[in-house]
Amino acid sequence: MLFGCVLSLCFSVGPAFFSLLQTSIHYGFRVAKPFPFGVNMNDIIVVTLLLTVLRDVDIANFFHKPVVAFVGAAVLVAIGLHTATRKVHDACEEGSVVQFGCGDSPKWYQVYMKGLAVNMFNPTIWLYWAGAIALASGRYNVPNDRLYLFFVGVLTTTVMLDLLKCKLASLLQRFLTARILRIINKIVGLVFIGFAVYLIFSAIPVGQ
Repeated sequence: MLFGCVLSLCFSVGPAFFSLLQTSIHYGFRVAKPFPFGVNMNDIIVVTLLLTVLRDVDIANFFHKPVVAFVGAAVLVAIGLHTATRKVHDACEEGSVVQFGCGDSPKWYQVYMKGLAVNMFNPTIWLYWAGAIALASGRYNVPNDRLYLFFVGVLTTTVMLDLLKCKLASLLQRFLTARILRIINKIVGLVFIGFAVYLIFSAIPVGQ
């Protein structure tokens, strides 16, 4: 649980984190709460694969291949452009504060799939969890036969903390106007594009 807290609070600032904040601020906790579970499901899939069928695969080398980085970057750019250009309807504004819930909100499964997709197409997530597994089995001497139980605790902790982040971000709603929401959307969209650029440059061999 302590390991999960450290990972969630110190090393999880990526596209999923910013998308979580943006979704929570835009729709509120009730609508956004499936998002962390979508992110968590992808994490469960990645960790399970890394502990089983991909145990002997050089993940770092595979995900630094240009073709993999370009595919991941293309998906992140698409999500970033969609986020940056999404509309905020002024009809949901009363006075200076946005009245949430007055417009059409996404279904729970759409929010869940958004969380799943944001992580699924981000190659750095694989490197993130591969590093976490190496750290747990090496530095903290977690035996191989107990790594599964260890990461059940880690993943349970991270999803609970993500729900807390979701709730805290939703509390900002009362201070928001439609104009501020548009600015937030543009910032989060640019963050996605920035991560895409990072992926591309990280896959380019030094000296080329």
